[in-house]
Amino acid sequence: MSLARTNLAILGLQWGDEGKGKVVDLLSPHFRQVVRFQGGNNAGHTVVVDGQSIALHQVPSGALHPGCFLVVGNGVVLNLEVFQQELDRLKARGFDLSGRLLLSEKAHIILPHHIALDQWREVRADKVGAKIGTTGRGIGPAYEMKAARMGIRLGDLLHPERLAERIRPGYEEVRLRLGADAGLPALEAIVEGLLRTAEPFLPFIGDAQGHLMAAWKRGDSILFEGAQATLLDIDHGTYPFVTSSNCSLGGLFTGTGLPPKAVDKILGIAKAYTTRVGAGPFPAELLDATGDRIREVGREFGTTTGRPRRCGWFDAPITAHACRTNGVDGLAIMKLDVLDCMDEVGLIVGYRTGEGTVTTKLPSCAGDWAGIQPEVKRFKGWGSTRGITDPRKLPVEAQAYLESLAESVEVPMAYLSTGPDRAEGYVYPGTFLEPLLG
Repeated sequence: MSLARTNLAILGLQWGDEGKGKVVDLLSPHFRQVVRFQGGNNAGHTVVVDGQSIALHQVPSGALHPGCFLVVGNGVVLNLEVFQQELDRLKARGFDLSGRLLLSEKAHIILPHHIALDQWREVRADKVGAKIGTTGRGIGPAYEMKAARMGIRLGDLLHPERLAERIRPGYEEVRLRLGADAGLPALEAIVEGLLRTAEPFLPFIGDAQGHLMAAWKRGDSILFEGAQATLLDIDHGTYPFVTSSNCSLGGLFTGTGLPPKAVDKILGIAKAYTTRVGAGPFPAELLDATGDRIREVGREFGTTTGRPRRCGWFDAPITAHACRTNGVDGLAIMKLDVLDCMDEVGLIVGYRTGEGTVTTKLPSCAGDWAGIQPEVKRFKGWGSTRGITDPRKLPVEAQAYLESLAESVEVPMAYLSTGPDRAEGYVYPGTFLEPLLG
């Protein structure tokens, strides 16, 4: 099957940070449209080109390819100051997005009082032992205001005379909650600052849904880039330790306005091990020297915050849950090389409950995670896989591990990354990615 006119969704299958940016960057040259459909600047995608790292937070990862038209969908919440900084950094590296960027008029804006509320709430939660571990960037409150019908859309910027009236209800609610000593900027200052920051973006604001509908109907190939991952999805993740948007497949449709039949294939991204940032259940976590080694070798520190990530073995039950939820057609396994030269490698194949039984079912309530222990299948370690681009050259021990991994989540392998650079990795023969990257 040719992917020349196929629309492909790329989604994270763990708790984020799986390496989606590299895969989007690899695939982008083969697509006309690259779309970001949810999340805010709490997401961070890192792309490595010729040994140089470029971190993207709100701009779609197709930015590095001049032939890609970039769309930020209505499901995204944007911090315009951060967005401008990102555009400036890209331009300094030689990537000018003029003429190939569209921002949905329905996308919501993150405002200073959203950030203040987010940080105030996290400090209070920490005092009572209920900290979620958010990035403190106002993403959650921006989505809350959206649901409460007090949000500000990019399209509102085209009517500056009404902006203060639109912002006031949410601003006043936050001011009442935080109190008079919260140090919030005056409403007038927020409006003035927003209009000043937004001015360069006004030409890019438009009907993203209509643009994508037209692109789909004329046969443009479209690549959809998910932020975060399924286990952080507000409905299907490890609630309440999740993000504020739907980062599984359903969020693609609500975040773009396209129908389900507009997506032809779904590629799920996972690391060869598991990480997560912030609080929440993590049965696979290794609180020992092995976990420390994975963190150091894998450079597991947040792209957005720099926070050290919690590290552990590959968790098959959570990944299988993500594959089912999204209808994944193929796996892209990233960072296999991080596990190189270990004596043994573990794979979580189930959870042992307090009753002594083993299950692969994920608990639905936070309290139910407390009593489970990981069931670990052990594999003999291997030598170096770094930079391997031929599946025949992969150590047999690594092959055995990957075969068991794919079998445990019931989805075939489509791509394997053996290093951070674009050139390090390969497509599995006979898969739907072969026409593009084979």
